[in-house]
Amino acid sequence: MSSARTSCASCFGTGCPPECPAPGLPSLRVVPCGHVFCQPCITKRCSLGLTDRAMVPAHCCGVEFPTEYVKDALGALDFTTYARYLAERQWQQTSLRSDAEYAKTVQLLGGMQCPHCGIGVTRISGCEHMKCSHCGTAFNYTGCSG
Repeated sequence: MSSARTSCASCFGTGCPPECPAPGLPSLRVVPCGHVFCQPCITKRCSLGLTDRAMVPAHCCGVEFPTEYVKDALGALDFTTYARYLAERQWQQTSLRSDAEYAKTVQLLGGMQCPHCGIGVTRISGCEHMKCSHCGTAFNYTGCSG
């Protein structure tokens, strides 16, 4: 990145590259897809993953932010939580939907599988509309009555 001021792709605020800081301006970082973000916006994107697992990993244009950006943005304690969510998301991609034994167990327990990630869910009460707590997918529960 050149030493010239540029703007953040998220908030459009002006900033400077980390190698040439300017008083009162946030530092800017280039993410792997080529977009530029200010540090507060990187922090905001990374922090979203702590409350919405569908936002893990932090990314732009479908490309994951570098680990060091996330560590810098979150701090040690929150990064530990983020890393756990990331590991769980990678585990989820092992396709529970194709695991016949798991599907049978979920069905025997009166549940159904999330149509996106395959995790087992059971409706206890309420309407048919569900949101998977694992991947965030919204769907209608049409499994066995519970």
